[in-house]
Amino acid sequence: MKLPFKSLVSLLLLLGAVFTAGLVAFYSMTRQRLEDEALLRQMLRAKEIASQLKPGISYTHHVAESAAAVVAPVRDVAELERLLQALLIAAPTEAIHGLGVWFEPSVGTGGGPAVAPYAHRAGSGEGLVAVTNARTSQPDEPHGQPWYRRALEARGAPVFPEPHPVEDSIYRVHARALLDASGKPVGVIAVDVSIPLLHGILQGANAPGGSEWFYVTTPGGWLFAHPAQEPLLAWARERGRPVAALGELTLADARGYEAGRTPGPRRTAQVEIGESGWTVHVSSAESSLFASLERFRLAILLLGVAVWGVLLAVPFLVHRTVRIRELSFALEERRRLHEVLARSERRLREVLETSLDAVVAVDCHQFICEWNTQAERLLGWTKEEAVGRPAFELLFCPALRPLLEGDDGAVMRRQRICTQVRRQDGGELPVEISTTVVQSGGRLMRYLFLADITERQRAEEERNRLLAQLQQRGMELQATIDNMVDSVVVSDRTGRITFVNKAGRQFFGEVGSEGLQLTEGHLELHGMRLGGERVARLDEMPLYQALRGNVVVDADLSFPSPERRRTLHLRANAAPIRDELGHITGAVSVARDVTEMVELDHLKDEFVRVAAHELKTPVAIMKSYAQLALKSEPTPATYRKMLDAINRGADRIDRIVRELLDVSQLHLGQLKLTEEPLDLRELAEETVANMAAQGTQHRFSVRPGEAVIVQGDRGRLRQVLVVLLDNAVRYSPSGGRVEVRLEPHEHGVEVCVSDEGIGIPVERQARLFERFYRAHSGTPHDRGGMGVGLYISREIIFHHGGTMRVSSEEGRGSTFCFSVPYAPRRERNGLHS
Repeated sequence: MKLPFKSLVSLLLLLGAVFTAGLVAFYSMTRQRLEDEALLRQMLRAKEIASQLKPGISYTHHVAESAAAVVAPVRDVAELERLLQALLIAAPTEAIHGLGVWFEPSVGTGGGPAVAPYAHRAGSGEGLVAVTNARTSQPDEPHGQPWYRRALEARGAPVFPEPHPVEDSIYRVHARALLDASGKPVGVIAVDVSIPLLHGILQGANAPGGSEWFYVTTPGGWLFAHPAQEPLLAWARERGRPVAALGELTLADARGYEAGRTPGPRRTAQVEIGESGWTVHVSSAESSLFASLERFRLAILLLGVAVWGVLLAVPFLVHRTVRIRELSFALEERRRLHEVLARSERRLREVLETSLDAVVAVDCHQFICEWNTQAERLLGWTKEEAVGRPAFELLFCPALRPLLEGDDGAVMRRQRICTQVRRQDGGELPVEISTTVVQSGGRLMRYLFLADITERQRAEEERNRLLAQLQQRGMELQATIDNMVDSVVVSDRTGRITFVNKAGRQFFGEVGSEGLQLTEGHLELHGMRLGGERVARLDEMPLYQALRGNVVVDADLSFPSPERRRTLHLRANAAPIRDELGHITGAVSVARDVTEMVELDHLKDEFVRVAAHELKTPVAIMKSYAQLALKSEPTPATYRKMLDAINRGADRIDRIVRELLDVSQLHLGQLKLTEEPLDLRELAEETVANMAAQGTQHRFSVRPGEAVIVQGDRGRLRQVLVVLLDNAVRYSPSGGRVEVRLEPHEHGVEVCVSDEGIGIPVERQARLFERFYRAHSGTPHDRGGMGVGLYISREIIFHHGGTMRVSSEEGRGSTFCFSVPYAPRRERNGLHS
């Protein structure tokens, strides 16, 4: 019987759903049509009001046009007044209130330039027309008004100014220029209307209670007529606006008044009145505008409720007919369920007794009421000893009570706790307690399942110990890698960088950022070269070769380093990273900075070339003179000249050999000094004199002139001075001043040798004191030399306990300074005496 009943209910629900969907669709289509009709009716009412107002306003256009043609040539005041009276009498009383004529001051009339006839209604009768002088009755008229100037500029075209109040309720709405025979404007004629007539039309159209309002605005957006004029003015004054007339308010004020004073949303429409620029506005409350739509909605709703009531009543009646039979089946089913429950309880008890966990049941008062066999084995108490005793007195510490109970003492439903319980022998057993709450016999019972976790705790402690040890090893490994001088870069199998140590970040900069996927553009941008020959391709990089399974050994990479202002040379090794199945999961690359080694090799090669050249020149000279002496019979003077040349060549070879010997001794740490007190000023003057005797075009000077006693090796200090003076002369090809300054300080004296030569580029100054380095090598300023003079000089000064520095500006000369400590005071005094 269930299946047919469910089918019936489903069918009725389906019918109801189809009917509801159709009803909703019908309502949606009809609702839109009703809304459109209501809005259309609203627009038609606005157009009807506009059509009622339009004839009066349009009539003023025809009157002004006719009057302008008639009065333009007339200059006699009496004739003007007669014509204006006749035109006004002929016009309908409700259409036009008055006609006024104003001539320009330069145009004379029979009554004088101060006369401006103004014909207007004098009473309620049609023939009652009066004529006054507008210049005296309306002192602000007309030349100071914008409408007057606009009418003149329009040259006969109609002008619809903003309504200008002439009297309490008379407004000027139309103006036109008076043209003479040549078409020149000589004055203006204006037409005034009576506002109460227009207001009467609007008041008759407005609905009572404010459900629908009609009002008119001027071309400038100012209110011209409104059904709630006085309340609207009072509303504006409440907001601190000192308004005296409706014309001082705008359309926005009317909308604000409606929003604050009328309930519910409103719909608006507007229609312009002909060419005057006036606009009729209609504002309707939606509750009134769509009243028919609301009635239609209620009818649809009632229809739907009625249909659904019928559809729902059918299954209810059918259900009542089969309920009795279902009750009989339910009683039989309940008896069967009782038997199933009894069998289930027996099986559950058997499961609890054979469970590997201790099972303890407590009631809502925390007294033990169940105790299985495993509980006897783990905890020591028998079932008879445990049942009926408080659980917190027998097993648990009081701190567990908040965990096993709610805040208000109610038993919590489910939780899992790791703790320790007491045993009968006084010991404590670590257990994991899982709980569940069941309802038995109308009362709540909490079953506690206690699992022995002694072995698990031991395993967790061992795991934690190994984990801590692993973390410590990881930290040590991380610190080791980060403090390596070699860069270490690791990537995943796609080539994305996953780890870079500190040295790698210093070497590669942004290219060595973790998470970066290298591209060909990165290599080109940073000028990465492989083997020093060409820009490397991405697949040639050691890391990417390793990702293909290759082991890379000693690959040479080079790229310019802006931070170091030199080319960086690296020697890289790379290998793939494989998982336990041998699949490549990434790659690691280790690179060492060999820049110093590469540059030293280059300097050595350069030194060998320069040394060979330096030795070749004196040897060639000596050999030439020796051959000449052998082939000829020179005179004694010529013979002596040859020997002098051979001697100079030998001296030059001796100096080169001595420099090489000094370099060797310094490299091996075998340089020895013979220190004694000496007058450094005297030594400087002596060295400068020898240099000046060589016939250079430089101007030498030594200052100050007093003695400076230092402790040092005379020969080695002279050697330092010779190197600095020789460099000053050599790199000052245009001559100039060479100055030696001795500047005493607290613990020693600083000697500075300055020249006015070519100077040294800033980027090369840091390497001036390196072995074999020549700052001007490969430039037009190369003057030869082996690049060891400044290196030897700095090491000599260093062995004296001093320092050497340089300051230079390219094109402005150089200054080399070194410091030497004073001799002991006793020896200084003896040398002075």
